[in-house]
Amino acid sequence: MSQVMDEKPTRDPGGRLALWLFYGFCLYSVWAMVRYFWVVSGADPAASGPGISELNSSTGIWLSALCGFMVLGGVCALLGGLAWYTRPRQR
Repeated sequence: MSQVMDEKPTRDPGGRLALWLFYGFCLYSVWAMVRYFWVVSGADPAASGPGISELNSSTGIWLSALCGFMVLGGVCALLGGLAWYTRPRQR
């Protein structure tokens, strides 16, 4: 066998950075959503002050969580695409 076939393709430094950014942002997204649900679960929507609005209802809280999840998911998708684009390739 030749040594060229035995070599495993590796990422260049830019690809490693993109991959670690993707991993880091995914962990941040999970932490942010868990923290959000933890804080919201302790809040009482009926105990709002004079600024009672639809966003203070439980439906508004869940809608806000969904919108936040979609934004974080979009950024994760962009970073994942960048990490995939910079993946090591066979030459």
